[in-house]
Amino acid sequence: MLFNFRNQEQDTAVDVIRQGDRWILNIEGQDIPLEADHDRTGCWLVDTHQGRRRLWVTARGDERLVFCDGRVHTFRLPDPEHEDADTLSDSGPHLVAAMPGKVVRVLAAPGETVTAGQAVVIMESMKMETELTAAMDGIIETVHVEQGQIVAQGDTLVTIAVGE
Repeated sequence: MLFNFRNQEQDTAVDVIRQGDRWILNIEGQDIPLEADHDRTGCWLVDTHQGRRRLWVTARGDERLVFCDGRVHTFRLPDPEHEDADTLSDSGPHLVAAMPGKVVRVLAAPGETVTAGQAVVIMESMKMETELTAAMDGIIETVHVEQGQIVAQGDTLVTIAVGE
């Protein structure tokens, strides 16, 4: 999943790739392997080449706030209106769970037309409800989840066929 990380008014692209129970962060072409596990308090324990860190992640619209080492780091999903068609097709028209949680409501059905930014699924994670929105205009191709279902981080929730 591609994010833009803002640090001192400069954006850096960060691609988060899940490979089984391992993760890779690709930052400016450099792969950084890490392992991450949830503990009993709901935080992530992350092991990297720099050691173990404890962090919490929460969603706020198209942003992901990462609390680590007493600081808040903001990651933003790319704006589909400013992405070119090749970038969108490479990242795929899938709405995925950014973190484990429960599907509270599915707001669209197969065959329905959606617009970029339209709420498609509402999830509950870490006692917070989050609206997950379509990244692009299109038609709902497949809904992979139902209300009440528990999903893991990275699970595909909805597939959207790119609108013509």
